[in-house]
Amino acid sequence: MSILKINDIEYDMSSPINLEFRDRYIKSFGDEPPRAVETNWYHIDGFQLDLKCEPNYLYDVQFYDGNEQLIYETKLGNNMFSRLNRKYFNGIKYVIKQNGNFVKEEVINFEGKRVFIVFDSSSVGDTISWVPYCEEFRKKHNCEVIVSTFMNYMFEKTYPNLKFVHPGTVVNNIHAMFTFGWFWDANKEPVNPVTIPLQKAASNILGLEYKEIQTNIHFEPKSRPYQEKYICIATNSTAGCKLWNHPTGWKDLITYLLERGYKVVNISKDGDRIEGVENLKDDSMINTMNVIHHSEFVIGLSSGLSWLSWGLGKHVVMISNFTEADHEFTSNCTRITNPDVCNGCWNNPMFKFDKGDWYWCPEHKGTERQFECHKSITPEMVINKIQHLLI
Repeated sequence: MSILKINDIEYDMSSPINLEFRDRYIKSFGDEPPRAVETNWYHIDGFQLDLKCEPNYLYDVQFYDGNEQLIYETKLGNNMFSRLNRKYFNGIKYVIKQNGNFVKEEVINFEGKRVFIVFDSSSVGDTISWVPYCEEFRKKHNCEVIVSTFMNYMFEKTYPNLKFVHPGTVVNNIHAMFTFGWFWDANKEPVNPVTIPLQKAASNILGLEYKEIQTNIHFEPKSRPYQEKYICIATNSTAGCKLWNHPTGWKDLITYLLERGYKVVNISKDGDRIEGVENLKDDSMINTMNVIHHSEFVIGLSSGLSWLSWGLGKHVVMISNFTEADHEFTSNCTRITNPDVCNGCWNNPMFKFDKGDWYWCPEHKGTERQFECHKSITPEMVINKIQHLLI
């Protein structure tokens, strides 16, 4: 403190430090002093920003995505927050201003933070297709990723940098949580999932650049189940539209394979009554994987068993004409289609699959053309396509 004494009267000559006096002094010149603003954020069920500041002040807050597109703007004051409806991640930057003056901005960063990824679907195909993108997210953001699937045992050893927990597990101290699934909700995923490859649904939700990634499934081979060379087939699935509905398709194909000296093993749960085919007596997942592992290749449908075979590194012959050619995996795959008939309904945004309707065929149900996409695929078409795989 600087004191000047005149005629025994002391005068304080130091600069004013009282905040109220300082504010009045600065305002008299038309300027507003910068004020302390504290923020906290997390991305659980959407991005949320919490704001703390001096009472009775409001700030303009804008939210942008990774493409610098304005998502939302609002006004926040002390102990207020804003949460975005958008659940998926596509980059987030928030900008805080007061009276048009810049106060603070931040591009959020997950580095060093804990992120929880939850699989809403228990489907074998969905699970196998989406797991690699959890690892891609971890590598891109250099963060700790905890994953909840219904099939953790398939991935715990092949993705050691991910932490797997059982569904329903409470995970504490997370900064973000994302959910994988098919939602038909623009706030949960940016693109209608039926219009894109299955794996891209995961990369879109996590804001990753899409590329097909081979899933790495943990499996420890056991002894060979059959001494002769054999081919696996998977004839069953979860909807009528997925089946190979040609009246003699499987029968004629199997006859051909038997004549070529192959044993044929049906890996579908509960099997099928097809002459010359051996059904699995033990259709547990571990035994099924072992049978797939030792086979020459797998002939199946657009189903979880095809994804399982692909994840085990086995070549898959896929009979699927109701999906587009890139909806499932494209590597290590021979795909059987017939573009000359009705096809691709699964990926048409005009139609929504009804899992409660076994006979779902959105354009031709109840007519002679029902399921023509697969009825029209002949055994000869399949046989011609697999010649390069036969020894």
